[in-house]
Amino acid sequence: MIAPYAAQFFFLSAAAAAPPILVRDWPRIFAGACLVVGMGLLAWAVIGTVIGMFLFIPTALLLLVAAFSNAGVGPGTWLVVVAPIAAVAAVTTFFLRPPSPESGPPPSYHATLDSPGRAHDRDFNRGKERLREFGATSISVAEGPSGRLELVVGTTEIFAAGQTHDRLKEQILRLFGVLELCLGTYDTCE
Repeated sequence: MIAPYAAQFFFLSAAAAAPPILVRDWPRIFAGACLVVGMGLLAWAVIGTVIGMFLFIPTALLLLVAAFSNAGVGPGTWLVVVAPIAAVAAVTTFFLRPPSPESGPPPSYHATLDSPGRAHDRDFNRGKERLREFGATSISVAEGPSGRLELVVGTTEIFAAGQTHDRLKEQILRLFGVLELCLGTYDTCE
């Protein structure tokens, strides 16, 4: 249920457009307020696209146009330069920040299987369920990127006593039908 959560952001975004209206009697301050609020709202609309904030893009563009609508009265050169740079910096910081390995899921083992029928093999299924005894947190069989059937075994960062990555890896390799095995993090498989 994202609706109640997003509703707060809609209200705050709409409220952010109010300051220029409050200073409309002072043309230079009005122009500056329109530029700053317009650029901020545009950056927020791009960042918040996932939760529907893209609806504020027209409002942001109207505020930017309003900043330059009064001939001879503009927001000032320094503000015209700083506001877009700040908005671009905010968007690029949010979107181009590389994900940290700590924020990704724990590593998982990816085992390529020899045949599509392996998923229905009773001995294989019994063996794969035993992997939980060695620290597996999740076990699934699906088509892998290579088009072959793949066993994906989720792990944890901290194993219980007597359980290790090496023991789990050894048990996966003992399963009949496993051709290749790699330990994958959120972006690689080694």
